[in-house]
Amino acid sequence: MSENLNSLRIPKTLMKVKSLIGVFSAKGGVGKSMVSLNLAKSLVNQGYKVGLVDGDIYGPSQPLMMNASNMKIEVKDEKILKPLIVEKISFMSMGLISSEKMPVIWRGPMVSGAVMQLLSQTEWGELDYLIIDTPPGTGDIQLTIMQRLPITGAIVVTTPEDISVSDTRKGLEMIKKLSVPLLGIIENMSYFKCLDCNKSHFIFGKGGGETLAKEYKIDLLGTLPLLNLENNLTILDDKICKKEFDKIVYLVDQKVKELKMKTSEAIPQTPLKN
Repeated sequence: MSENLNSLRIPKTLMKVKSLIGVFSAKGGVGKSMVSLNLAKSLVNQGYKVGLVDGDIYGPSQPLMMNASNMKIEVKDEKILKPLIVEKISFMSMGLISSEKMPVIWRGPMVSGAVMQLLSQTEWGELDYLIIDTPPGTGDIQLTIMQRLPITGAIVVTTPEDISVSDTRKGLEMIKKLSVPLLGIIENMSYFKCLDCNKSHFIFGKGGGETLAKEYKIDLLGTLPLLNLENNLTILDDKICKKEFDKIVYLVDQKVKELKMKTSEAIPQTPLKN
């Protein structure tokens, strides 16, 4: 977890959450929400108890992606929200509260406060992982999440193209400056696999994620292709994506265990007196 863990006031609703994973991208449109959702689904498939919070206040997309737009949330004691359970995932989003056609016109501090409320006023219960799908950028919301919550580790999503790689560097620098452990990079839209010619086409360039991973000495957790899904198929119905997400889950889980072991070893052990 981040170095300022001792100074954090962990909300009571998060006390039973073992690991908080922030999914970040300094660049919009790289597929971060898709990665967050399928990471959550893959963790569930491995037997973990998982939550997912859609932290994008301005443009929450997870309700649509999870077919939950018409579902209603329950309120407990007039202030605690009960998360929806969708495909065994505990789920909360501003999109479940605000109207689909009503834009959220708020300034930075109000948005940051709303994200914190979503996280701290939702009754998450016992979870192995809570995935935080953060909005793109390096502003107030991202700073608030990393400074006020006990983030176990961060995953950064990029595409191979130069513009995305350039923006992603800014996000990586911000995460490093705030001493949040970097679990690794996921490169999305790495290539398009043509079904007709069976060749891989690198539409957005090649190797951007690998370049960043080497530069920052962190792992490239996975490379995800562009897909042309038909007949109501999902990302995880694709064999290549399923294999990549299984690998990503394994690597993330191993890194989280290593971080927790280091944290426990860093706590001074005082022997009991007889």
